[in-house]
Amino acid sequence: MCGFLILKSNKISNETKKSFLKSLNFLKRRGPDETKVLVKKNYLIGFTRLSINDHKTATQPFVSNCKDYIIVFNGEIINYKNLSNILKNKNIKIKYGHEAEVIINLYKLYGNNVVDHLRGFFSFVIINTKTNKVFAAVDRHSIKPLYYSKNLNKQKNSYLFTSDYSAVLKGGLIKKKLNYNKFVDYFVMAREFDDTTIISNVKKLRSASFLNISNKIKISNYWKPFTPGINIEKTNKELLSELNKNFEEVVNSWKVADTKLSLSLSSGVDSQLLSTYFKDSNILVKHFHIKEVEKEKKIPKGSVIIKPNLKKTIQLIDNITKDSLNIFAFAHSSSTSLLQIYDKIKKNNYKVVFTGEGADELFGGYSRYKKQLRIIKDDKLSFADSCIKLHSKEINNFSYILKNKNYKTNKILKKKISSINLSSQQNENKLLEYDQMTYIPSIIQRHDIIGMYNSLEVRPPFLDYQLSRFANNLHPKHKLNSTKKSKIILYNLFNKKTKKKIHKKKLGSPTYFKQILKNKKELNKFKRAIDCKELARFFDVGRMKELIDSPKTSLIFLWRLYIISKMINNFKI
Repeated sequence: MCGFLILKSNKISNETKKSFLKSLNFLKRRGPDETKVLVKKNYLIGFTRLSINDHKTATQPFVSNCKDYIIVFNGEIINYKNLSNILKNKNIKIKYGHEAEVIINLYKLYGNNVVDHLRGFFSFVIINTKTNKVFAAVDRHSIKPLYYSKNLNKQKNSYLFTSDYSAVLKGGLIKKKLNYNKFVDYFVMAREFDDTTIISNVKKLRSASFLNISNKIKISNYWKPFTPGINIEKTNKELLSELNKNFEEVVNSWKVADTKLSLSLSSGVDSQLLSTYFKDSNILVKHFHIKEVEKEKKIPKGSVIIKPNLKKTIQLIDNITKDSLNIFAFAHSSSTSLLQIYDKIKKNNYKVVFTGEGADELFGGYSRYKKQLRIIKDDKLSFADSCIKLHSKEINNFSYILKNKNYKTNKILKKKISSINLSSQQNENKLLEYDQMTYIPSIIQRHDIIGMYNSLEVRPPFLDYQLSRFANNLHPKHKLNSTKKSKIILYNLFNKKTKKKIHKKKLGSPTYFKQILKNKKELNKFKRAIDCKELARFFDVGRMKELIDSPKTSLIFLWRLYIISKMINNFKI
């Protein structure tokens, strides 16, 4: 897990070089073990490394044996050892066999189709030094992000690529200019509908996409989570057996690391399943658990129990919002738990942590799914209209504080929702497909930003594409419906595997935010923070303060206002 920064330009001034090195320095949290800069004609290439595998040989930027290609790679290719052997069997000279070398040789063989061979999570950039062409790609869920910008400081044919745009903002390579058109996405649904970010002139390569630059940028999508049709129905016994085999294979594949492993453990079925399979496979994993209720149940002995601390949580929020301007990474108040857990894991000297993220979107775990299904059925609404109704509170709050009363919030959002081309026929699967295409790429950013802030590689094995393919081919009745419990097949698997029931009563993350709002000092800071020119250009400050004091305001909307005001003031736009 690492950070990278690439500048491509026909003219690179000394001032630009200084800004480049300054920006790279701000990426060191992502890779504290090694920093390396490569200077080539028309290129500055920087890399900060968090060493997980092949400690001695996997330094980057990596130059191919033929000297024609340079790669920077961030992530984990779960099947890289197998791919290395395949390349050797094709009589391709492999010197080290690490991930960067494997990817670059696969690219030489397959070109754009290199992504079809990669399993895991990744973002990488390959430069052809002979042709001056650039290829870049991200994994199927953009677990590892890639941001890019072009025509820096109005200089034509200049490009920038990075793992974290906050670093280049702090380093001065890109101006700190907010993209107000992104506000509606963030405040209402916190989803990714397109490739824009909160910063003007910075784009994010969308999930399951690759990019080519020759004379201009060309972007292609290489994968979709759902394809038309559903597999032939199997018995419950057959499906549970198949899911069991999937889990066994996934945990044994995703464990690859030359360092010790940890697990962010909650009392929910997702991480509990991971814990169970790690134990059955004799994989040593240290558990870290934030206390959810007074009497904890089913938490393995030897686990590190973290007691929620309001004062520390506020301090952690202040610290990270000085470092990051990625509002989507903090669009949900559950980030408060991650801040505490990942901080503790780092202090215990771990570099790798597993999370159950992705299970809800694959197997139908959110309670809002049931609500939306009832809306579609009872109100006879289209999918897009049901999304609008589901988020009506947030829409009303957003519209209320807008300065521009001619802004058509509903119309704009409906157009965005309708732009997502869904393949599913069943409404249940439409919900999951919509989330996998727009929600996962947004919410998964919190693990990248908070994890990397703590120099941690966060692994979400539920988002293994083979496991997601199994889930997406299931009949909806095995996942969710409008009346029965959610994540049906996961609970059935857990019960069969452990003969235990899941303890469902949890301290929800909104509880933390309610406690924050009850803190008078923090509440007053919140009210002062929203009274800034960046928010005042778009919103009515007086009405924002009214919403803060109103008990009817959507709590998630209020949280998002709290976070963006923190970032604007702490990051110092």
